Amino acid sequence: MYIECCGLKIKKVSIKELLFNKTMLIAYILLAIGLVGWYEIFYLRWAHEFVNNHDVIAAAGGSAEHLKAIAEALKEQIFNLEHIEEVNKAEPWGVFVTQYVYLLYGGSAIIFLVALAELFKVKVAPKVAAALMTFGISMVFGGLTSIFTDLANQLNIYWMILNPQPQSGMWLMLPLYGIYIPFTFIEIYFLITNNRELARKVAGILVIISIFIDLAEFYIQGLLFNLNTPRHLWTDIPALWFYFLVTGSLTGIFGSLLYGFLGLKNKPYFNEFVEITRKASIVFIILAAIYEIINFMVVDPKWMNLIIKGSPISWMYWAWIVLGIVIPFALFLTKNKNLILLGAISGLIGTFFMRQTFIYGGNIYPMSDRFGMGPEATSLYQLDAITPWAYVPAHTMEWLIIIGCLGLGIAIYSILDSLFDIRNASDNIDH
Repeated sequence: MYIECCGLKIKKVSIKELLFNKTMLIAYILLAIGLVGWYEIFYLRWAHEFVNNHDVIAAAGGSAEHLKAIAEALKEQIFNLEHIEEVNKAEPWGVFVTQYVYLLYGGSAIIFLVALAELFKVKVAPKVAAALMTFGISMVFGGLTSIFTDLANQLNIYWMILNPQPQSGMWLMLPLYGIYIPFTFIEIYFLITNNRELARKVAGILVIISIFIDLAEFYIQGLLFNLNTPRHLWTDIPALWFYFLVTGSLTGIFGSLLYGFLGLKNKPYFNEFVEITRKASIVFIILAAIYEIINFMVVDPKWMNLIIKGSPISWMYWAWIVLGIVIPFALFLTKNKNLILLGAISGLIGTFFMRQTFIYGGNIYPMSDRFGMGPEATSLYQLDAITPWAYVPAHTMEWLIIIGCLGLGIAIYSILDSLFDIRNASDNIDH
């Protein structure tokens, strides 16, 4: 039974079917794990003993200038406590950013590739487009929740809106996703209402917009990473945006395969979907492997040496190479569906380690000498703590939170699928 609204068929489902199906129960477990981490991080930021230090506040004597100074000092203490392993000025990039890039680039790549397949009338595309785009946008929301947590103080977002700073990479994210996300929902709307001609036209526009948005997104990411230039990041890689696109596509394709085995296995077009996705995976795996070879040729040898051996993240790099490239490539060549599923799972793990290597690699050792006093000889980077590298592993609360972000993405997808019957909406549609 359905309810018609704005051209949409909204499925009549009970509260139990909507909020307590198997998928939602899994999401609730992951969200509950995340809530433990979110509680801890908000406690540290809002209810820590420094916030309620009456003796310090009393010392201000009511002076506006003194109170302002005290407020700044409290902020420094709360967000840069030595015994808290949360990301701070000394270790500016961590697992929140890893999760953000992992899920958001992977989800964006799914949306981009599906729109491209729709535009070029790939045979199976119209049957899976709505489902995969919804899956992709759910990944995007999971990634955005991760970076939302990483902004440290949600009041920052409030002030970002009241005081726009277009020159700021982070601020530019707001209009970027303010355009991209609604447009993706418009495309999904046309798909699930079976308006194929409009869907194809929108798909064409979406492909063009996606290209510009991806370029803008990667450019903005470059601005953000540029704020951290003292730490020798992968920004030496030529055409970094293309590297992001290739590796994001790998995450997206691996995720699509896993989604297909979980949600589309009983569909008559399942085999065709797996075969097309398998071939696309092989192409992007080869491109990623070529890029890694380029990395060896162009990135600073001192820094690359730390990445591949002799540092805390070397094992992450090799986990990416083995789990994200070698194993999926070998298993996908077999055409065996069970092995393809295993390869997709391996690839999803491997590409996460790739993001970890990229993000944490920028923190591992400050090699530039902008100030002419040795590598970033300022208290900001706490060089005395580098022995011989700067590396702070993710705190338990951070891991709990990114698990919660996954749960949120799953919950969003499950609700949309339950209400709009996403997986079945386009079963009878052909180009």
